[in-house]
Amino acid sequence: MSENPPIEVGANPADIARNRALGAGTIDDPYPRYDELRTSGPVHALSLSDAFDLGNMTGDFGAKGRTQFSCYDWKTVDTVLRDAETYSSESYALSLGAVIGRSMIQMDGPEHRRSRALIQPFFTRKDMEGWRQRWVQPAVDRILDEILSRGEPVDLYTELCAKLPVYTIASSFGVAPEDVGRFHELAVTQTGLTNSPQDRLRAAEEIADYLKDVIDLRRQEGGDDLIGVLCNVEMEDPEDGSPERLSDAEILAFARLMLPAGSGTTYRMLGCLLFALLESGQIDRVRGDADLLDAAIEECLRWEQPLTSVMRLVTRDTELSGVKIPEGSIIHASLAAANHDPARYHDPHLFDIDREKQPHATFGVGPHLCIGMHLARMEIRTAMAGILDRLPGLRIDPDQKKPWITGLLFRMPTAVPVVFNA
Repeated sequence: MSENPPIEVGANPADIARNRALGAGTIDDPYPRYDELRTSGPVHALSLSDAFDLGNMTGDFGAKGRTQFSCYDWKTVDTVLRDAETYSSESYALSLGAVIGRSMIQMDGPEHRRSRALIQPFFTRKDMEGWRQRWVQPAVDRILDEILSRGEPVDLYTELCAKLPVYTIASSFGVAPEDVGRFHELAVTQTGLTNSPQDRLRAAEEIADYLKDVIDLRRQEGGDDLIGVLCNVEMEDPEDGSPERLSDAEILAFARLMLPAGSGTTYRMLGCLLFALLESGQIDRVRGDADLLDAAIEECLRWEQPLTSVMRLVTRDTELSGVKIPEGSIIHASLAAANHDPARYHDPHLFDIDREKQPHATFGVGPHLCIGMHLARMEIRTAMAGILDRLPGLRIDPDQKKPWITGLLFRMPTAVPVVFNA
């Protein structure tokens, strides 16, 4: 538990409220507790909230009334994520699905494979240069121009990290620049645990109302932005071979999922990386060395992942690492604990950019491997390249309160206050 007072972490009031509800300012270092749980057994009959004595505040929403389990070692987490028949993503129908509609996050089997196959081509590694040139690099340049025009000091977490991903996603949807800020607020509101169901639904409906006009226009005139591609992508129906396209409802559900998923996770990832490099004094090591920067990105993704746990619905009576789990239970798979399992990583609590390369669990594994992982990496790499090139002498502002990383379900820096050589 933290000895620090509650903190105002986030880029706006909606972020602050949500982050507090998810352990920010309450749980700063969850890793000793993960170690205790893992040592006493990889699977426990506890929710994540109960494991940290936080009540129902850490992502257990949608699991009310169900028996809950959680797992903490690499092997068990990997098993849960790969076996979608036994551990179903339908669990998210109980929470996100009620707000954003039926999307890939709650699908399994043929339904999931169909939806993913229609969307995946826009998120391949080879497509990232197009994303970078069209949407990411212009946003990075614009944000850094604003920072340089104001001068130091600046909180890069609020002024850059929080802005870049939502600008990217919203721009790729065809959202007008003047509407991007409102879209970010709506994205946070629709998934905010501290918001009422009515407010969450109202936000989701406002997003849908805006995007319906974009969808109608793209259906008529086409377009090469993300909505245009989703409107016109076509594949054969696996049963009768007929041409098949995504419905308006499917496009809206994906868009309402991608707004918070693609923006919130990436800005916390970028913030944690900046914090880690500055706090460890290694920021200059990655300057001008693309390979070392990529290694630092992967190490930070393992060391402080932005989303620490995912949940699954158990579809049949089963046994997991020696623990019997009944059908209908919810199991929380701790990505953070798996990424800090000493059986897989030497000295796992250390941020070590020279660590021997070893895949991590941050983007998941198995059928629900994160569809936006190449985009997230590219955004972070592009942002870091711009920061290192245009903000020389970058260092933590010694006159500001010392920042730290906090949170349980979400991990994030409290701030990244910096000064630089103008």
